[in-house]
Amino acid sequence: MKTTAKAKLLKFSQCKKIRPVALIQEKLARSRLLIQVESCQRAVLDSVNSVLNPIIRQGHHGLTDISLQEVSVPIEPDGHNAWFRLSYHGAVMAWWRIDRCTLDQLASGYYGSLATPFKSPLRSPSQSEFRLARKLMLSALKVLPISELDEEAIELELVANNTPIDAPINWSLSFAKGQMTPPIQFCMTEYLLGLMSEQPSFYQATAGLSEKLAQRLKQIPLKVSLELGRQTTPVTSLNGLKAGDILPMNLHSRCPVTVGKRPLFYAAIHTHEGQMVAKLTQDIFQQDDGDNS
Repeated sequence: MKTTAKAKLLKFSQCKKIRPVALIQEKLARSRLLIQVESCQRAVLDSVNSVLNPIIRQGHHGLTDISLQEVSVPIEPDGHNAWFRLSYHGAVMAWWRIDRCTLDQLASGYYGSLATPFKSPLRSPSQSEFRLARKLMLSALKVLPISELDEEAIELELVANNTPIDAPINWSLSFAKGQMTPPIQFCMTEYLLGLMSEQPSFYQATAGLSEKLAQRLKQIPLKVSLELGRQTTPVTSLNGLKAGDILPMNLHSRCPVTVGKRPLFYAAIHTHEGQMVAKLTQDIFQQDDGDNS
């Protein structure tokens, strides 16, 4: 019996990272997907800052830097940061980590006044903080190349335990240098990456393509052949042919002109200024129509 596949049982204690493969040539497709994700860095930073603009105009520091990291090990949420989980139709799309003091200060300035001093809120996030976190996460999602999402099906909840999260892509959004504020983290799941990989690649034709193509077609070289004569030879005589032999040849009274592999005209042979030329005398198709009539 021929063995075509082998399987190996992986023990949970080995902590091997397993990712489902759903694409043909998946490694190549994933590398392109990561390049596509990386190209969205500036757009994500600008989109999140656009949400914070009301308090940035009041003097609060905005986000100035963003970096992308591919994570190979699960991330364990820590208690001194607020972790939010964003789900779509029950499937986890992303996590958002923000320092509790920073979230309290941003929400206070966004929905109230920046006069509120920094503090360490041990309570659960307020409704204002929930709304702001949702705005920030949705702003980051909107600039990613995915289909338009139904916001009614998006759910945001607070992560209340330290269960490790599996997020292969981790964005880090940092405030201005010199600030003691920890960076915000935006962690993307495989599900969210899958939504990006399902997007068709839209090809935009070059302006004036039809005119350029028509012009290019006119410049394609074609082989024109002129047949002067033809001679029928028995197969048995081919064995005796050798260099130096003279073959009889019957010249055509009307020489067919072939363009590519298709005969189009009849021609007559003439000389002009010391050069042999062919004068087209008749269209083969017109001749055929005349014969049929």
